[in-house]
Amino acid sequence: MNIIALADIHGCLDYIGAIARRLSEADIVLVAGDITNFGGETQARQVIGALEEHNPNILAVHGNCDLPTVEEYLCTCEIALDRRCVTLNGLAFAGIGGSLPCPGHTPNESGEEILAERLARLKEMIGAAFVFVSHQPAWGTTVDAAAARHTGSRAIRQFILETQPILAVSGHIHEAVGTDKLANTVLINPGPFRYGHYGVIEVEGGEVRNAQVCEI
Repeated sequence: MNIIALADIHGCLDYIGAIARRLSEADIVLVAGDITNFGGETQARQVIGALEEHNPNILAVHGNCDLPTVEEYLCTCEIALDRRCVTLNGLAFAGIGGSLPCPGHTPNESGEEILAERLARLKEMIGAAFVFVSHQPAWGTTVDAAAARHTGSRAIRQFILETQPILAVSGHIHEAVGTDKLANTVLINPGPFRYGHYGVIEVEGGEVRNAQVCEI
C-alpha cells in the first residue's frame, strides 16, 4: 500500500499540483490535522475537494487550528478518523484530533487527561495491525521537538507503546520534520504542507517498508 501523508496544510493549496501524480498513484491520503488556518467548513471543503480531484481515498483528523465545523464536515464526508477505526484495502486506520494547550488559544485543544480518555475508548476499537494518525505527536521523540524541547503528548506516547501501530503519522510541530521509531512503531511528521513538505510511505505485508519526508 502506498500512502501520502500530509499535515498542517493551513488552507494553502499552492503545492497540490506539484504532487498531483503522487496523490493519484497513492492508495490512500492521510491528513494529520490543521487542514485550515483557523477556518471552518468552507475552507475545509476547498482543501479536501482539491485533494479529492486527485484521490478519493482520504482519511483525516482535525487539528488545533481547525474550527469545530471542520470536524463536523469531515464526519459528514465520512473521512473523519478522530476516535474512529476504519479499514481500507485490508489495513486498519485509527486516529485522534486536536492538540494539547498551545501558548496562544486555538479552537481544538484538550489536556492530557482528556486525550487519555479518548485514546482509551479508541483502544477498544483497534486490532493487531493498524496505522495511527494524530495531529499532536508523541512526547519524547524527534517528531515532537521544538527549540530543543519536547512538546508532544505523553498520553499519545503511552497509547503507541501499548498498542504498537505499525505507523504513526502526526504533524503540529512544524520544526520537527522527520522520522523516528517508538518501540516497533515507525513515526513520521511529514512537515507542514503549507510550505511544501509531505510524506511518502510504503506498507507491505503489515510492515512499513519505507517512510520518508519530501520537500517540493
